[in-house]
Amino acid sequence: MTTISFLLVLIGCLLQASSAFKIASFNIQRFSNSKVTDVDVRDILIQILRRYELISVQEVMSSDDTAIISLVRELNSATGSHYNLLISDHLGRSSYREKYVYIYREDIVKPTRWYHYDDGCEKCGADSFIREPFVAEFQSLTTDVKSFVLISIHTSPDYAVSEVDALFDAWEDAQQRLLMEDILILGDFNADCSYVTSKDWTRIRLRQSGSLQWLIGDEVDTTVSINTHCAYDRFVASGTGLLTAVLPNTAMAFNFQDAFGLSYDMTKAVSDHYPVELELHLDPQYSGEVFTTSPSLGVDGGSTNTVDCDCTGVNLTSCKGRCGAYSSDFPCHCNASCNKYSSCCLDYKSYC
Repeated sequence: MTTISFLLVLIGCLLQASSAFKIASFNIQRFSNSKVTDVDVRDILIQILRRYELISVQEVMSSDDTAIISLVRELNSATGSHYNLLISDHLGRSSYREKYVYIYREDIVKPTRWYHYDDGCEKCGADSFIREPFVAEFQSLTTDVKSFVLISIHTSPDYAVSEVDALFDAWEDAQQRLLMEDILILGDFNADCSYVTSKDWTRIRLRQSGSLQWLIGDEVDTTVSINTHCAYDRFVASGTGLLTAVLPNTAMAFNFQDAFGLSYDMTKAVSDHYPVELELHLDPQYSGEVFTTSPSLGVDGGSTNTVDCDCTGVNLTSCKGRCGAYSSDFPCHCNASCNKYSSCCLDYKSYC
C-alpha cells in the first residue's frame, strides 16, 4: 500500500461516519480503465465513493463495463460493504458516447424500475438531448422516504439551455409513467457560467416551476479548476416526501482536494468536477432488515428506444426543438459547428 493510499484509508474512515443516508452525483471526468490502473487515483475514487449509499456517475466512457465494475469491486473490498451498479446504454449522437451508472449499497437500497427517457426522433434531429436521461426508481430500507426516483443527466455544454429546459419534460414523464412525486434530478447540468447565463433562466421551465426546488445554488463551485467558479453540477427535487427527508444544509459540493489534502495536480487527475452530495433522514423505526445481494456485479439498464420514427410533420428547415441536429441529408443544421460551415438554419440563434 502506498503512503497516499494509507492516509486516504485513514481519512476515509473518519469521514465516512454518518447518521444519515447520503446521495451523490459525480462526473468522474472521462472515466476509463486508466483511472482504475492508476492506484493513487483509484484509491481516491474509492474514498470518495465510500461516503455514499447511492451515487449517480457521469462520463463513463467505454462501451465495455470492465473498468467501472472493477472500481466497484475494489470499493467492496475496501469497505466490506456490497455495492452494485446499474448501467445505462452507451449514449450519444456520434462516436463520442458516455454511460450513466448508479452505484448503490445493495443491502439497503435497490433499483426497482428503470428506463431511458424517450426524448424524440433522433434521425429527424427532433430529440431533446445528446445523451438522454437515465431514470431509475429506488427502494430504500433505512430512510424515512421509502421510494424515490433519480433522473441522471449530463447535458451537452453547447445546448445546455435547451437541455436543462427539456429536463422539465423528463420530470413530468417520470411522474406520469412511474406515478411518483418524489423525484431527484441530478448530474452535470452545465448550468452556469458561459453555458447558462442569468438571462437564460427565465426561459428554462425547470427553473421557473414552483413544484421544483434547486438544492445546489448558483453560488456553489462544483469545479476543480482554479480558473473557474461554476455551479455545473446540480440537484433539483420535487415531492413532499423527498423534500422533507433531505436534511437541511446538507446539499453541497464535496471538495475532496481539501478533505484529503491533495495536490492540485492529483485532484485534477481524479476529475475536473467535485461531487455534489445531500443527506436523507434515517427511519427511526428501521430494525436492521436487509435486501438479498446479488453474487454478480453489474445490472444492464437496457437500451434506448430504437423504434423507427417518422419525420412527417417535422420542419427540417427550423431549429425549434432540434438543437444539435445534424445530417448530410438535412437542408440546414442546428449543431454547434453550423456557423463554421455556414450551414445553420435561419432560426438557429433564436432557439439554440
